[in-house]
Amino acid sequence: MREWIRRRTGRGERWFVSVLLANMVLGTSSVLIPLMLSSVLNRSVGTLGLQSGLVSLVGVAGSLLWGRLSDAAHRRKPFVVASYGVVGLSFLSMAFLPSFGPFLWVNMLMNFFWVANASVTVLIVIENGDRSAWEDKVSRLNRMGAIGWVLGLVLGSGALAVGTYMVPEELAIRGLFILIALGGLLASWFALRYIPRTEPVYTQRKFRGVALAMGNFLFEKRRFAPFHLYHRLKPKRVLAALRNPEGFRPGTKRFLLATFVTFLGLGLFGIPLPLLLSEQFGYSASFVFALFALQHFGVVLAFPLAAKRIKRRGNRTVQIGVVGVRMLLFAVTALFLALSSGPPMLPFLLIGFAIYGLSWSYLQLSGVALTTRLAKRENRGLALGLYNALAGIGWVVAGLLGGWLAQAFGYAIAFGASAGTMLLALGMLLTVPTPSAARAKDGATEPRSDEVGQLRNESPASVN
Repeated sequence: MREWIRRRTGRGERWFVSVLLANMVLGTSSVLIPLMLSSVLNRSVGTLGLQSGLVSLVGVAGSLLWGRLSDAAHRRKPFVVASYGVVGLSFLSMAFLPSFGPFLWVNMLMNFFWVANASVTVLIVIENGDRSAWEDKVSRLNRMGAIGWVLGLVLGSGALAVGTYMVPEELAIRGLFILIALGGLLASWFALRYIPRTEPVYTQRKFRGVALAMGNFLFEKRRFAPFHLYHRLKPKRVLAALRNPEGFRPGTKRFLLATFVTFLGLGLFGIPLPLLLSEQFGYSASFVFALFALQHFGVVLAFPLAAKRIKRRGNRTVQIGVVGVRMLLFAVTALFLALSSGPPMLPFLLIGFAIYGLSWSYLQLSGVALTTRLAKRENRGLALGLYNALAGIGWVVAGLLGGWLAQAFGYAIAFGASAGTMLLALGMLLTVPTPSAARAKDGATEPRSDEVGQLRNESPASVN
């Protein structure tokens, strides 16, 4: 077992297995929780939106807290161990909860502690390695998380296919919660056993390469965003950068606003989607898991392609293009729902989910790259932290608004609103200058390679 771990993660990085296990647990839960709400607790899509918004809000708040606490405590490891342990115990309790109220509170508690690990795992890597190895190690960490997430969805599909054949669906869903709870506790044990003791060391580093190596792999759930930048955000500094001429460039401000609108549109579509598949289309829980597994396979496979595309065409062009692709996907879905009461033909459904997954890699990688290249050198870390904060806030608002729209007016209206929001984001992106034009306007003389980046070395090109 130890030899297998060493071969897969590299010497001194056996604790990456805990990251794989934890993301496997969270990958399963990303679809299992909506199915639990609908099929077991008999709650509506409006309730799902409310829960998603509140849980996301707690996650953003937690990300601001845990990073500061880990700095103050002069330790990183205990936060990861506690995070995975509480996640496991939370899912164990969810398996037996009889109503929505306690389920919501436990879910919020789980996500609050989950971001404790998201705040510090990247810092453990960079504080225990040479600067030259940061991007490579963070990329491997990201790869383990991505593989874990996909395996979690595959596990959910297979477990429910077998479970619902043997027992009623409610018992199968509750049993799967118990199974992933054990996975969370095992992840906590691996973290306790293998994570090296780390004392926080913070300097004014350039986080661009590290962030690109992560690929900002949050997959619309903030699960793997660089939360270590959140707690560096200071309100006074953010306001100064937004208001003062020597702060963010005008193009940076417009792009950050477009980021909020983009993630609002993404959430209006993504949050109600599992219940559309299970409730309105009547698909089995196992098949819903399989569709999301297909989506995540697309995310992983597209990352190397996205890096190459950005290097050839530039991050602004890719960002505009992929927002347009998602806008069309959302609009076509809304139109289909308005004209048809049944599910789409299977080939079209599979193609739609493949596009949904493939496009995410282009969206996220180009978004992170564009943020860091539009910003001035002295405030790139601040810009990237604000980018993630606005993405999280957009998802919070989408959760509260999207569920209500779907319940009050139907899925066609909710998804039409998502397409309209993406159209607005597209219009805003068209007003954002290229990084080279933004630099030329204020007289900056940074090299052109900074515009499209050295993505071979600074992106998750090894994720495949």
